Parts: sequence; structure tokens; C-alpha cells
Amino acid sequence: MGWNMKKKFLFLSTILLSFSIVQIHGYSQDLKWKGTIEEEDGIKVIKNPNEPLYGEITFELEEDLSIGNEEDENYLFYKIKDIHVDTEGNIYVIDTGNHRIQVFNKKGNYLRTIGKKGQGPGELNTPKCISIDNENGNILVVDSSRTISIFNKEGKHIDKDIHLDENLNDFYVDSKGNIWGKFFQPGIKPYYFIRNVNFRGEVVKTFSEIQFDLKRIMLSRTRFGNTATAYGYFFGHWYEYNLFISQVDNHTFIYGYSRGYELIEVDETGNTLFVIRKDEAPMKITRDEKEKVYDKIKGDLAKKGQFEPDVSIEFPEHKPYFYSIKSDNQSRIYISKNPISRESNINHEYDVFSKDGYYLYRIIIPIFPNVIEDGYFYTLSVNEETGEESVKRYKIKNWEQIKK
Repeated sequence: MGWNMKKKFLFLSTILLSFSIVQIHGYSQDLKWKGTIEEEDGIKVIKNPNEPLYGEITFELEEDLSIGNEEDENYLFYKIKDIHVDTEGNIYVIDTGNHRIQVFNKKGNYLRTIGKKGQGPGELNTPKCISIDNENGNILVVDSSRTISIFNKEGKHIDKDIHLDENLNDFYVDSKGNIWGKFFQPGIKPYYFIRNVNFRGEVVKTFSEIQFDLKRIMLSRTRFGNTATAYGYFFGHWYEYNLFISQVDNHTFIYGYSRGYELIEVDETGNTLFVIRKDEAPMKITRDEKEKVYDKIKGDLAKKGQFEPDVSIEFPEHKPYFYSIKSDNQSRIYISKNPISRESNINHEYDVFSKDGYYLYRIIIPIFPNVIEDGYFYTLSVNEETGEESVKRYKIKNWEQIKK
């Protein structure tokens, strides 16, 4: 190659290299996180912008499994409460109306039944939620008796039940076997707590406490001598602020109160690791949204054969910033932005954060997910015509595109 040709080649190579550097540099600039990290009272606070690092993405779904069959007792469900999936892909269905937990393998084949109706050891009375201890495979089940019944991974009852002083609505087990969850103290002025409880049912630490604004409509009052009786309809609605908790991994938990956009991540010793915040303006509750709440209340009263009272319902100053907290097996954190609903015509919007607290994506999911796990999500389905209940699993076709 002559000198002139060499100079031309070097010149073109330099231009191409410079162009590549500019393109890569520009791409990096586009993906630069625009938040800040500060310290408040010795705690790291990650302040995220309203703009996600990787933008918006919609999950592309393909149904690949359906569990439910009215002709087979093992597949016949009544009032499914929730779903859980273990590390092997086995599916646990909380079949509340039948007072049992049904277990299926990842192909949807029936494996076993855990529990049965009753008050004795290993028996269940309206099970509400479960958690699986990843250290030993034990299955912990909470029912309406404020008892956590413990079963081994083969479904045999272990005589180490945990008795609680309060109701437990959502819970997880850490690597030491302690319970982390959302507890509920009923009453005219009920309270919710985020607590850490040991295996004897003793409270180790309370992280958050709120009074839930339970509303009521008085329907009738009667008086006989010195005795008065009042009959009322008690209710809450989906625009009330609430507490939520989720397990990020075996040693880490995250919780938050939906009045503000703030999430707190703690380790299993109870130490605060950091606080996650997101820059987002509060949203007012619209007239149409309020009307839907009224319509639901009227519908519920009509089902009970009650008259339609003329009532005024107080709403909070703005919508909750979120309605649930979930996580996947990659330790990404999913914050639900829509009221919990299974309506097929609603796209469910989630803010997705990394385990370290950075706002990664705004994700749109066309169907409400109970579980997001290893490239799949699981949901409940009810046939509107027959009332038949089933569990469905969807493959997330673009799962590999989701960055950590």
C-alpha cells in the first residue's frame, strides 16, 4: 500500500473511530441517571427523578399454563386468595373457601394438598397467605385464627405453630426464620403495623404504624330499655393510604406508606440501608373516580338487601402514590401505580427500581400480576359466566430486555 493510500486509510479509520466514540458517548449521556444521593440523619437517601433511566416498556405476554378444572376435586377452587411460587417453580394456590393449600409442579400437575378445614394441629380455618422459608423449604400458612401453621416441603405439619396477638395480612421469612409482615389490629379505629416477629410470635421491632380510616354507614338503630343496638356498614376504598411490605431477597426487605413516595429498605437485623424517593406530583381524585366508589358501595348494599342511604364519603387529599410493592427473583422492586383491579381493560402501570434504589423503568402490564418470577407472571382468573376459578401463568416474551 502506497503512502497516500495509507494516509487515506488512517484518515478514514480516525473518522470512523471518532464517530463511534461520539455515538457511544451520546448513548451514555442519554442513559445518565438524573437523580441525587444525599444523607439525612445519617441515612442515605436516593432521590430519583420522575424520568426512568431506561424509559417505558410494555410486557409482551403469552399464556402458557392454566390450572383449574371443575371436574377434578384437586383442581376445583373456591375463593382463591393468592398464589405463591417457590424456587423450583412449584405453584401454591391459597384455596381459602376450601380451607387448604393446593400445590402443583411447574407443569401444572397436582402434587399435594396442605391442610384441611378444622381447628386442630395441621388444620386450617380460612387460610389467607403463605410464605416459604428458602433456608429449609418449610411452608408457613396464616389463617383467620391468628396462627401461623408450619409444614415441611412435603406438606407434613410440624408441631411448631406460631401464635400471634394481631392479624397478619402479608408476610415473609428471613434467613433466620423470623417473620416480617404487615400486621392488623382490628377495631373501630384499626391500625396497621410493619413488624419483625420472632419464631415465638414476639415482636422484635415495629418499623411503621398507621391508623386506617375505616368508614361506616349507619343503617339502623334500635333501643330496648337501657340497651341500644346499631347496625352499620363498614367499608374502606382503594384511595385510602396504606402500608405495604415486600421481601427483596432472603436478607433484605422494603416497606412504604403510600401517602408519600418514599420506600425504606432494611436488612434482616432491622438496620435501615437507605431510603428511596421519587420526584412525583400528587394526583387529585377525579369526580368520576369518586362516583365509582359510590357505585360500588351502593352495589354492595343492594346485594345485602339494604336501602340506599344518602351519605357523604370523605376522600384523602390526593391519590395514594402506590398500591402495592412486589419484587422478582432478580431483586428488582415493582411499585404498582394503579388501584388493585383485575379488569382486563386496565393496563397496570409499575415503577421498577433496582435493588440499590435506582428508578429503572416504567412498565405496563396488561393483566394484574400476583407473582412476577423468573420470566413469568402468575395471576388469578374467574370465568364471569360460570364462576370457575383458575390460575394462569404467562410467559414474558421480552423478559431478557429488562435490565437490572
